[in-house]
Amino acid sequence: SALTFLSELGITDQPVFGLVVNGARGALTMGWKANGRIYVMDRNVRHYDITNPLQALQFASVLPRLACHGLRLRSLLNKQLAIIDVNQLQSEPWSKFSQHEDGKIGSS
Repeated sequence: SALTFLSELGITDQPVFGLVVNGARGALTMGWKANGRIYVMDRNVRHYDITNPLQALQFASVLPRLACHGLRLRSLLNKQLAIIDVNQLQSEPWSKFSQHEDGKIGSS
């Protein structure tokens, strides 16, 4: 959803990172949108087990780089928000609630 949100504001070709966890194990994921398509990196993903001190340190060493990328992405977002009237965006509702209301998903 972050990729779709950013693309609605004209920001594409920028990676968005995530963390998938199961207990003490986690994997960094990345997705990006280019040429109208969303790509998700699902192979050769780096896994970390933070119960292992070395892997915890390796994971912690990645976080500052992700923070720097986040600052650059925020700067791009601020630039786009300064030139776009967000009230003029014509995007379709994408939440689960709106899909339920439109009858696109069944009720349970």
